[in-house]
Amino acid sequence: MSSADPRTRQALISQAALAARLHQNAYDRFEDEASEYFGVNRTAMRCMDVLERAGQLTAGEIARQTGLTSGAVTALLDRLERAGWVRRLRDETDRRRIQVELTDKARQGAAEVYGPLAEGLSEYDKYTDAELRFITHYIERGSELLLEHAARIEDMRRRRDARGTGP
Repeated sequence: MSSADPRTRQALISQAALAARLHQNAYDRFEDEASEYFGVNRTAMRCMDVLERAGQLTAGEIARQTGLTSGAVTALLDRLERAGWVRRLRDETDRRRIQVELTDKARQGAAEVYGPLAEGLSEYDKYTDAELRFITHYIERGSELLLEHAARIEDMRRRRDARGTGP
């Protein structure tokens, strides 16, 4: 527990929360521009991000990681495949199973869009290891909170829809 003035502490907490919100807004702006560059929507970008991190996934795995329905993922993959951003491959071990991966075109586009941003991470060299661990913890905990509250709001929406009342 901090022995600092609670008003000052609350102001610091509010300042940190505002900085996180503004960071999210800046991230959203960046992703909006990236989406426009790729000619896809933000949901498609989220799918492509999941594939970039994982390499290859099935449509079901993509659905689980993005929170989309299997039908939505199938339609999304159809659009991404037509645009040349993803390809479907038969699984080597189970020919009934289809894996999805990014194409070279998608990887090249990602390098053009995200490469300079990654290069900018050298600015973090000025932080100590302890500060970097703290920054990581702060961001991870913030992400956990956002996901918890997204689930809470999803539950609220489902209960409202089951009652047949609007927002």
